[in-house]
Parts: sequence; structure tokens; C-alpha cells
Amino acid sequence: MSTYSYRLKLAYNGVSFEGWQIQADGHRTVQGELNKILGKMAKEEKVSTLGSGRTDSGVHAVGQVVKVVMALDIEPNALKKGLNSQLPAMIRVLSAERTDENFHPIFSSYWKRYDYVLTDSEILAPSYTGLVTPVSRSIDNAQLNKALKLLIGTFDFERFSTKGTPVKSTIRTIYDAKASIEEWEVSPYPCEKMSITRISIIGDGFLKQMVRLLVGAAMNVATGKATLSEFRDYLNSSSNEKFGPVFPPDGLYLVHVEYDSPYATLH
Repeated sequence: MSTYSYRLKLAYNGVSFEGWQIQADGHRTVQGELNKILGKMAKEEKVSTLGSGRTDSGVHAVGQVVKVVMALDIEPNALKKGLNSQLPAMIRVLSAERTDENFHPIFSSYWKRYDYVLTDSEILAPSYTGLVTPVSRSIDNAQLNKALKLLIGTFDFERFSTKGTPVKSTIRTIYDAKASIEEWEVSPYPCEKMSITRISIIGDGFLKQMVRLLVGAAMNVATGKATLSEFRDYLNSSSNEKFGPVFPPDGLYLVHVEYDSPYATLH
């Protein structure tokens, strides 16, 4: 039987799902919902899907890349429309194209970008619950950027990970890490605005909960719980302790996976 390969880009709100990957316990996952609809369209019980990143429970995506292999030969735009007409509203297929059997969503990538969005506003608008992480202390953006800058380079990030799928190496390269402040209009309350801190981290790959631990460590400096000097000393030490907490999944987004060109320079 002939099989056909497709490359999808997905966006999803992770609040309703126990992560990307299918789980043996039957919990609702993004991959599980996708496979169910693909199986109906292809009229086969099993289709092969592989995502570019195993986002955890509650984590969101606007650029998750998925390889699909199935027996169905379908025009990509028809595949996109067919999926969007049947998938839960919290999952959208942004694009679909044919690809070859050699494409691998993980190993073919040059770099990935994750964003973490949070706010120190006194009140988190209900419409952003589960989508933005609130913090109770004021954020010093200058100190936050200084802490993030210390993470740029190639290091062993084992201390910034939790146990999960075994990996061959815990060495990763962070190409860029920075924070910016944005003013968001709070829908459906257009007269109100909320100050948002967006942390963007670009690297060649990420370990389990690595971004959330990096954010937790940098935010300890940004909120005055630790000094920049203490963070620098920690990074230069061999301590196995965590420098900060695993931040909640609410504010984490898989934004982009790059397959065409390497990241230009270390900033």
C-alpha cells in the first residue's frame, strides 16, 4: 500500500489537553484528537503523526509542526480544510503541504523558539486565565534581561530539566534569550489594558520543562528573590539544586520551528 507524507503547522490552546503526545491512560491530548480525525479521513485505524515538540499539559502552540504519514492521497489545502472542520475548536491547522519521507519534525530542525508570557498586573483578566501567568511581585525588566543573557551559549542544561523521555545528551545551545514589555488590550474589555512581559528563548532544542525552569530562575532575579551575582555563581557552580521553580504551563507557547536556515549569530 502506498503512503503519503504531509507537513502540518498547528496552533492550539493547551488548557483543554494533557499535552501533545498520546498517553496510554487515554487522557485527552492534541495528538490523540488529530489522529482520530486523520483516521476518519483516511479510513484507517492507524496513521503516523510526529510532532516537533512534546508540549506538556496546559502548554500552548502557534507553530507546532507535525509530520503525517497515511494511505490517503489528498490535496494539502483540502486536508487543512477537512481537519479544521472536524477538529475541536481549540486546535487549528494553520497550513498543510506535502513533504518527503526524509523530513523529520525534530531532527530536521535548526532551531526552535518558545515564548513565555506573564504579567505583574494586579488583576488578570478572566479571558486570559490559562493563557498568561500572573506573578505577585513587580518585574524588573532590566534585571530579567541581564539574567537571560547569562543563559546564551552552549551548556549542560541538566539542572534546568526534569525527568522524562531519556535523551542522549543534556547539552543544548541557547542562541538568544530576551524579555520585552507589551501593552495588551484585554478582550472583551477594550477599554482596559494589561502590561505583559514576553520572554523569548531560541535554541537548538529543549529538554523536558527546560523553558519553564529557565524562566523560573531568571524570574527569581527579576523579582528580587535572588541577585544577578548569585545566579551567575550558580551557573558557574556544580550545584545540582534548582535555582528557581518550574513556572506554570499557562504562559508557555511553542512559537516557531525553523527548517530552512541556521540561526545567524549568537546575540
